[in-house]
Amino acid sequence: MEALDELTYRKRELFEYWGHAACLLPISLYPLLRYRMRDEETKAHMKSDAGAYLARVYAEVAERGPLTVSELSDPGRRSSKWWGWGKGKLALEQLYWAGLVAISGRRAFERLYDIAERVIPKSALTAPVPPREEAMKQLICLSAQACGVGTFGDVTGYLYTDGWWDRMKGLDGRRAKPVKKRLVAELVEDGRLKEARVEGWSDAVYIHPAAKIPRSIDARAIVTPFDSLVWERSRIDRLFGMKYTIEIYTPPPKRIYGYYVCPFLLGDTLVARVDLKADRQRRVLMVQGAHLEPGQSAARVAPELAGELKQMQAWLELETIEVAPHGDLTGALKLHLRKNPATGKKR
Repeated sequence: MEALDELTYRKRELFEYWGHAACLLPISLYPLLRYRMRDEETKAHMKSDAGAYLARVYAEVAERGPLTVSELSDPGRRSSKWWGWGKGKLALEQLYWAGLVAISGRRAFERLYDIAERVIPKSALTAPVPPREEAMKQLICLSAQACGVGTFGDVTGYLYTDGWWDRMKGLDGRRAKPVKKRLVAELVEDGRLKEARVEGWSDAVYIHPAAKIPRSIDARAIVTPFDSLVWERSRIDRLFGMKYTIEIYTPPPKRIYGYYVCPFLLGDTLVARVDLKADRQRRVLMVQGAHLEPGQSAARVAPELAGELKQMQAWLELETIEVAPHGDLTGALKLHLRKNPATGKKR
């Protein structure tokens, strides 16, 4: 975690912004995302009566930043626990989306906002900005590389080429014109994308011209619900046959696999799901449930999952792992953890 903070908040090789969701992105992508930011439009809005509060918040960040929402002189009140943001949070997020402020760091989980010029490296701020459609084309090509193979929705949705910010009305009351279909067709015509076919898929499929099929895939990971591999639920159903939901928002009586459910990737397949919780007070990684996917073997999956859980336990600096008896994988998982117990040592 220290290395990740170093890359993001000190070396500035990564920055926080909206990819497929709020995430960390390589700083090389910053110029390609400028078309989304509408910074000049937002600056003009701040000169109007309607934008006066936004202007005051920006001025306060410029004078006192970096700061959290609660450190604003007039942050407003939340209307609910989840997305009921106060006016201060709404203003800071609007400035963040517009590229006028950026995330300087974190205090515990809270974002520290500062003006972009003090966060984003000058080389990225002053880099040439491609026109909107060319930037979108480059993002689509990068998405195709990341997906390996993808439908139209996959390659245009992986980096939200025209996400909700393009569907929203601008401050001038107008929406950007949808252009994704034309851009993908032009990329195919120019040879920057190739059309392909996947047996069993009815949609048009695209690959990057440099795509290669590997001889084998040696991968192992507990995948969080917000990972780009599983973010688009219809895609993992098509690829892996897994119908997946995080279940946080599912009422407890209706939950099937647990509260915070993470798929487990082994090789090129999602082979299991685990419901995980870090109990910081007791310094325990709690496996509240572990379930095999259909057709998978506990003898193959359990030792690999045990190894990955021990890595997670060490990374989170927890001392032990506990497995609750919920799911058809828990017995074998307990056995392998007993054979090779987690040590609690830091990595």
